[in-house]
Amino acid sequence: MAFLVWGLLACSGVYWAIQLLARPLPTPADALPVSEQGAAHADLTRLFGVTAAVAATVQEPAAAGRFTLLGVVAPKVTARHQQEGVALIAVDGVARTVRIGALVDGDLRLLAVDSRSASLGQGGVVTMSLQLAAPAPASTGALAPAAPSPVILGGNLLPPTPAMPGIPGISGGGPQQQQADGAQMPPARQ
Repeated sequence: MAFLVWGLLACSGVYWAIQLLARPLPTPADALPVSEQGAAHADLTRLFGVTAAVAATVQEPAAAGRFTLLGVVAPKVTARHQQEGVALIAVDGVARTVRIGALVDGDLRLLAVDSRSASLGQGGVVTMSLQLAAPAPASTGALAPAAPSPVILGGNLLPPTPAMPGIPGISGGGPQQQQADGAQMPPARQ
């Protein structure tokens, strides 16, 4: 029993020695601290007793300028797939993926998607329609003229190769045939 207690005490001592003497890994140079800029900000006016009339004086930015349609995944038009689809909508510069019927911002819901548009509204009534930006035109132009080829077909004849020493009647040029006047003929095609 005493051996077990001394063993546990030794293990505990080693564990805490490692914890105290170990050096943490250094933070990478490109790591940024976490900021609260992306945190959700709640409206605390009712908590502090501000009446509804005073709270209404705060002007919201124009709704149409807050939303930007970045992308759409829409099925082909069929009655069976009418309630399917997803839109990528930027709200105040933050991109969100929204399914049909889901809330986009506040009471505004995504009601329908088309191949290049999305309809937003409240209570089933379309109040806003977002369009995708027109695609960039295709790049057009002319190619540069082709550079001349360094190979001239049929015009460059190789000089005759010397005969291989020690083997009579075989020249070192391979399959090339020579004419009687000494000019070379191109190899025969097979």
